[in-house]
Amino acid sequence: MVYVLTYDYPHKKTQDLLFKLKIKNYDVTVIGTPWIERNNFIPLIPHRFFKADNIYPLELCNQLGFKYKTISSLNELEINDYVLIAGAGIIPKKLTDSKKIINSHPAYLPYTRGLDSLKWAIFEDQPIGVTTHIISEETDAGWLIKKELLPLYSWDTFHSVAYRQYEMEIDMLANALEDIKTANLELLGRHSEPKRRMPHKYEIKLISRFNKMIDNYND
Repeated sequence: MVYVLTYDYPHKKTQDLLFKLKIKNYDVTVIGTPWIERNNFIPLIPHRFFKADNIYPLELCNQLGFKYKTISSLNELEINDYVLIAGAGIIPKKLTDSKKIINSHPAYLPYTRGLDSLKWAIFEDQPIGVTTHIISEETDAGWLIKKELLPLYSWDTFHSVAYRQYEMEIDMLANALEDIKTANLELLGRHSEPKRRMPHKYEIKLISRFNKMIDNYND
């Protein structure tokens, strides 16, 4: 059995993950939490401007043959097995202490933690990749399952890298329950503090820094 935690609302990452798990023939239970509309930060350069299909997780699960249930709060979540995070708010400490919740973070940990990880990795000339890990109470920390560097190519654009990183993130999360069987689960270190959204004053320099990174990568 695979448990997937998400929002009770159409959600792109959830949809893509469930399709991958269906292909892998997993028995899946999806747990939906309330969707809370937020006044999101509007970036100068969106890098994950992906649109979800207009289908709620209950209907999608019915079509895929998966089980679906809702909870009104993460405090109601009972952990009996590993849970893959497709979408969630702040995870309560009692759940992080279970060492059963698996995240796929769009960065090569521990170098870039927090939000806008791809942008900060480019801006600070850090490795670009994806990491699957068992979460802890601390943001983007915990126990390493697997991490991979993202290949970069001379023809890459910022957005081609962003999309390829997203695909890797979904693939690695779908594979996490297999990877964990051979993982050493070493404790992730702390290279820096978790980042917030990248301010516009840094975003205006982002593409030039990306182009420089690609040039240096292919020298």
